[in-house]
Parts: sequence; C-alpha cells; structure tokens
Amino acid sequence: MKLITSNLLKFAIFFALGSILFRFGLSWSISNHAVFEMWIFAILYFIFNAGIGWFFGKQDYESFPLNDIGVRFHFVTYVVFNILWELWFLFGLNSRVENVIIAHQIAFFWGILLLLHFIIYLFNRRNTIKGLDKSEIFE
Repeated sequence: MKLITSNLLKFAIFFALGSILFRFGLSWSISNHAVFEMWIFAILYFIFNAGIGWFFGKQDYESFPLNDIGVRFHFVTYVVFNILWELWFLFGLNSRVENVIIAHQIAFFWGILLLLHFIIYLFNRRNTIKGLDKSEIFE
C-alpha cells in the first residue's frame, strides 16, 4: 500500500508554508498585543488549511481511493506543525511572552487525539481490503 503520495507531499509543502506565515503573524500580534489581528490570522490559517486539506485530500482519494479516513493527512499535519514550532523557538523567532512549554503541551494533547484518530482508523480498516472499501469492491 502506498502511504506517501504526491498529493500528500504537496499538502505538506503548502501546509508548511502556511504555518510559517501564520507563526510570523501570530508572534507579531502577540508581541504587539494585537488581539483582533491574532484572531484574523487564526481564522485565515484555519480557512487556508481546510482548503488545502480538502483540495489535496480529494485529489488523493480520486487518484487512489485509500480508505484511511484522513489519518495520513492528520499525521503529516501533526509532524510538520510541531517541527516548525520547535524550530521557531530554537531560532528565537517567538515573541518574548510565548513559552515553549505551551508548544509541548499542545503537541502532547494533539498527539493523544491523533492516537485516537489512528485507533478509529484501525477499527474502520476491518471493513476494507488493502485500504479499499469492501462495498465498493463487491458491488
């Protein structure tokens, strides 16, 4: 089974670029106490990620209908976001009031949710043959 597809890689690249822009905007708004702008950056970041997730996820499913309920995209999002966040603190790009402990707490709880998503995927996988839905194969 092919786990890493070109659409997943394209998603990872666009997600990384969007995350870097978001981190710049977030750190700037935190440093300048610009709460309204911080919300605008967060909303735009959400819309951007939902859009690229839908676009590349749909293309991925159309080219290879793997029934993985989005686990691969969720895992890539988790890894890319947390690597970028760690690098952000490592290079000192964060605002003076941002704390790396918050980043680690978010990664921990998000990791728990990712694990639950993976468990749901494992239960869902029982209804598939090599990642393809049984009902689509035998109709």
